[in-house]
Amino acid sequence: MRIKEAAFLVLFFVVLTVTFSISLFEIFSSLFLILSFIAFFKERTPKIFKGAFIFCMAVYFFMNLLSVTQSGYLWTSARGVFKVLRQILLCLAVIFVLDSESKLKKIIQWILAVGLFISIDALAQGLTDVEFLRGRKMTPLLADVGRLTGPFHHANDFSAYLTVLFILFLSFSVISFQGRSFKKRLFYWVGLGLTASCLLGTYSRGAWIAVIVTWVIAVFIQKSRFLAVLLLALVFWTVFFTPPLVKMRLTAFSERNGGTFVERRELWGESIRMIRQKPWLGLGVNTYARNEPYYKSGKPNIDNQYAHNGYLQMAAEIGLLGLASFLVLLAVFFAGTLPVFANSPNAFLRVSGTGLTLGILAFLLHSMTDTDLHSLVLINWFWILLGIAWAARNQALWKSCPGLSDSHEVS
Repeated sequence: MRIKEAAFLVLFFVVLTVTFSISLFEIFSSLFLILSFIAFFKERTPKIFKGAFIFCMAVYFFMNLLSVTQSGYLWTSARGVFKVLRQILLCLAVIFVLDSESKLKKIIQWILAVGLFISIDALAQGLTDVEFLRGRKMTPLLADVGRLTGPFHHANDFSAYLTVLFILFLSFSVISFQGRSFKKRLFYWVGLGLTASCLLGTYSRGAWIAVIVTWVIAVFIQKSRFLAVLLLALVFWTVFFTPPLVKMRLTAFSERNGGTFVERRELWGESIRMIRQKPWLGLGVNTYARNEPYYKSGKPNIDNQYAHNGYLQMAAEIGLLGLASFLVLLAVFFAGTLPVFANSPNAFLRVSGTGLTLGILAFLLHSMTDTDLHSLVLINWFWILLGIAWAARNQALWKSCPGLSDSHEVS
């Protein structure tokens, strides 16, 4: 068996284990990286890693490395730099291994299948209070009501994972009646229903907002009346049939003197004070939890070591220049993917690529109110998705201009 094909098979286990086991994920992702590097050096095709997107990754890594010079916790920051490097290499390895439409179809279908399985696990948790993969209990909401977590540590983490899955299932549902078999149509619609139910059961308002905003954007990008009608149906359901607990979570937005609003205001205030201390290069990558206790307002302390805003936390750790490098990386990613998918004559690449890219957008929007970009599980999930979407973009370009596939100069 070719080494590259072996790496592709290991990638299935990477996608599966990132949802429920950090230790197994570390094992399989390490094996995936080793096999990918061996295959890469045997094939000697470095041109695949040229272009603005790859350059922006290098700049982002350099800014993380540069922040170490400002750190008061050198070993902690050194470990942080290693993690960032590993995540970037994971993304590059995914781009390298997914070199055909056939592989992309298999891995995206696998992502959807794993998402369906995780959703069933979470809904079983709602019935029994304990899910069966990790034995996790629900995150408390009220005395007798919990929030679904699935195999994740917290409901908010699970909701971040679901934002991508829901948008991806939603995109496939648009073409579910265009020459698709009954089994595939059923799969997409069941997946959409289960991920929607789980999203509702997480009671994560940040995830709800991220999904709705992305859904509106999808309507305009995909020019789909079907998506618009579904969105209007959701609005109608929200206005007239919202369950009491969902309504309670939504009306809590108006509270200004208690609950989440006060917590977020305090946590974001800490981040801003940290940014003001060292605005350009930050206090050092991976040091937020170490520094945060020294930047509290003096009011009743919020017992939380994370900013609950990935961008503020990133600015606090690697500075405004580091945050800018990440935002430019994202801008290059979206500019390099969405137009390509929109103009692709290949239906699968157009739908799956657009759905995956918009799912990443939903994840990033959710990161404005939570810890997604600094969660060990979710940040790895993000970089894997980034690699898959860029690999799909490469395939879409190659399908449009077959001559490029020999030069590999599309990254």
